[in-house]
This record gives sequence, C-alpha cells and structure tokens, in this order.
Amino acid sequence: MKRIICLICAAVLLLPCLALGEEAEEIETIVTIVSAPEQTKAERPPCFPDPADDYIPLPETENFALNKPVKAGAHTDVYVEKNVNDGKTDTYWESKGFPAEIVFDLQGSFAVSTVAVCLNPSSIWEPRIQEIAVQVSQDGETFTEVAAAEKYPFDAATGNRVRIDFKAVQAAYVKVIFTLNTSSRTGGAQAAEICVY
Repeated sequence: MKRIICLICAAVLLLPCLALGEEAEEIETIVTIVSAPEQTKAERPPCFPDPADDYIPLPETENFALNKPVKAGAHTDVYVEKNVNDGKTDTYWESKGFPAEIVFDLQGSFAVSTVAVCLNPSSIWEPRIQEIAVQVSQDGETFTEVAAAEKYPFDAATGNRVRIDFKAVQAAYVKVIFTLNTSSRTGGAQAAEICVY
C-alpha cells in the first residue's frame, strides 16, 4: 500500500513537468567572472585582526646576534645551538639540563641594551616560565652580569617572546643563562631565537 501511495505522489509531482513538454523555456545562465587580486604570498583580510598586534615589541635596530658564531653545552636530540640565531622561529635550541649557558660572539664590540628570547609563536607551544640571566664580555673570558636571573612568562598571546632590557653597555660577547623551564619535558632550556640589540 505504501508503495502505491509513493507512486501516486511521484506521478502528481511529475505531471506539471510533463505537461510543459517542449513548451518550457530555457533559462539563460549568467556567469560573472571575477579576477583574483595580484598576490605573491598569503595575505590576511583587513577585517581580521593581526595577532602580531599584541606581541611584545622588539627594538627596530640591528640584531647583533643574527647568524653570528654561537656556543652552548649539551643539547637535546637535533635541537642544536645554531638554531637559536638563524632568523627563524620554526627551529629551536633545547639544552640538556640546567644551568644552560649559550654564548654569542658578536664579532665586534657593540653598545647593547636588550636581549630578546623568543619561542615559536604558535599556540601549540603552551605557556611556560623560564628563568634567565644575561652577562656580557669584551674578551669572551671575563663576564659581567647586566641582568640578574629572573622568571619570565612566555605566552603565545604575546608572541611567545620576552624582552630583557638593561643599561647600555659595550659587549663583544653575550652570554644568556637559563636555570628553569616549567614546560620542558626533557629538563632543559628552550629558545627559537635569541636576539641581541
């Protein structure tokens, strides 16, 4: 009985279409072609806020540590010290244990007043606290502390970076010392980039 009712309903619905037959008019299809804007890289639409607007700002001066010789102690797996000043935050250095010292040879003497420590800004890097101190030297042998050990919070909302400012001083070598990382599963310090300004 249900099958008969379904067949009757289908027939009733199809009758108007069959009655029209060849008399039905073709409906013209209108196609509008829109040119894509010239674009060489991924762009964020202006209506979306830029997350970088909330990042901790860094000095707009030269990063004296970029691609300079760098030395550190034991590292974890493939996370070597040269990752820390290659200009990319998708590579990183991870020490094996604490304290973890990393030393930059600036290849010249410069007036420095800021060290920035950055992690990958992606939110997959959960918030953490790292304890960091900064020392400087002119000969690479005798170092003077310019920023005492302090606990710094890292959060993706502010770019996963911290800025350590101190009174300007001449330096040819900069040593960054880590003594704590609340999120390290391997018991070491982590940094994607360390910049010296």
